[in-house]
Amino acid sequence: DMRNPLQAIQMTASHLAALNADEKVSDAAARLIRSGARMQSLLDDLSDFNRTRLGLGIKVKPTDINLAGVIADELDEVRDVHPDRQIDLRVNGDLHGVWDAQRVQQIVQNLVLNALKYGARDTPVRVEVTGDSTHVRIDVRNRGRAIEPATLRCMFNPLTRGPDDRQRASDEGESLGLGLYIASEIAKAHHGAIEARSDEAETSFSVSLPRADEPPSRN
Repeated sequence: DMRNPLQAIQMTASHLAALNADEKVSDAAARLIRSGARMQSLLDDLSDFNRTRLGLGIKVKPTDINLAGVIADELDEVRDVHPDRQIDLRVNGDLHGVWDAQRVQQIVQNLVLNALKYGARDTPVRVEVTGDSTHVRIDVRNRGRAIEPATLRCMFNPLTRGPDDRQRASDEGESLGLGLYIASEIAKAHHGAIEARSDEAETSFSVSLPRADEPPSRN
């Protein structure tokens, strides 16, 4: 019920942006596009969270894909919403395999948005995708303040945030604390895993997805 009016808002905002009218209209359209993207992400995460709480798991529909193009397309969309931030992509090795393209994009989106939110604004978010004989690895890195060990240990729990994030969510009213949990559940649905590391130099999230000759079991 919420998606239909949201889609109407997003389409209207895109139309306003395409008109290339005066600066005030363009700025307003850009704000609507950014807000619509955040709302869409929240709805997607909430829907997936409800499925996991009901024991249904994350649905995946694996097909033969090339992750290089899939991830590049997703990063282009994120760049459109955050034109003031630098997002770099580097790919290495064979990135063909059997995965759910939209779900992998959802992982990348959640991790990159998290990096944009907490990383230093004057430094790039770096995404590196590497394929070997058995797995594909997706690394998302950002510079900024290190995550405390206690927070790092529970980052993939649902509805969990660190002290700074709880205050930010209270002030901005936009975070459910589900993005990293959903990313982890999607990785598990592909028989993969995700881990996080953080120190004073950088924070990184690494996703490992196994290759498969046949699609993994669907939930």
